[in-house]
Amino acid sequence: MNFQTMNKQRKFVLIFAAAGVISMFLPWISVSLFGYSQTQNGMHDVGVLTFLCFVVISVITYLGDQSKNFDKTMWPVVLIAGTVAILSIIWFYSKANDSIMGSSLIGFGLYIAAIAAIGVLASAYMFRSATDKLKDSFTNLKNELEKKINTPAHPTSGSSNDDNKSIEPEK
Repeated sequence: MNFQTMNKQRKFVLIFAAAGVISMFLPWISVSLFGYSQTQNGMHDVGVLTFLCFVVISVITYLGDQSKNFDKTMWPVVLIAGTVAILSIIWFYSKANDSIMGSSLIGFGLYIAAIAAIGVLASAYMFRSATDKLKDSFTNLKNELEKKINTPAHPTSGSSNDDNKSIEPEK
């Protein structure tokens, strides 16, 4: 993999996904109570889902021809993973603000993760191919999944007993 020859879309998505992975280990929340304070990073609760989304996006960036944009199957997967990441960050943020402690502060790691997820979505969408359309890409992804689900895992060769209507018993 050569970062210099990588497509612009893939470069930006990879940079934002890497920032998202790094943000998972930074403080997401800080709680202070009676002079005692404790911080928690993003690798707890719904943050694990966010981490997995950023890892999936990073892996997808390395798949296929890196000098080209994401293909019609992987582009919607990146968009879905980015959307799940931003939604889980919003959920974590709303849970942290509704804390009974009242003195919990949102850490800078959560903000970096949110910027990274928005950056993934924006760069995947803005730098897409001119022919890429959301509806067509999701339709293509759906068709690919249906094709993989409907094909047998182990195709049989030759004829089976079901094909032979009458089987004579041995004498």
